[in-house]
Amino acid sequence: MMLLQIYFDVSPEKARAFEQMYRDTYVPALKKQQGYLSSSLLRLFPPHIAKEIEAAATEFNYQMELVFDTEENRRRWAASEEHRIAWPQASGMARNVAWRGFDVAGSDGAI
Repeated sequence: MMLLQIYFDVSPEKARAFEQMYRDTYVPALKKQQGYLSSSLLRLFPPHIAKEIEAAATEFNYQMELVFDTEENRRRWAASEEHRIAWPQASGMARNVAWRGFDVAGSDGAI
């Protein structure tokens, strides 16, 4: 398995629309892809909670995690027509975007 983490800096004014885009556009597009296993959209805790738990600082307030069976299938997704529609919607709502890819070296089996 592989995991792609995509980090987004989304303005507060666009937060609700960003979350709706994930549910209504991104997830349905992902579900059509060969080898797609799961995804999550994570929203950073509010600043007061982050301070309470002494969280590391970050410039991003959302993280999308995509899990595919192989990196090859994730690349097929990135080259798909569905991605050509979904990605500009996601990245277009963000002030900044970055990503990292990982091989899954261990799992509790929940995926």
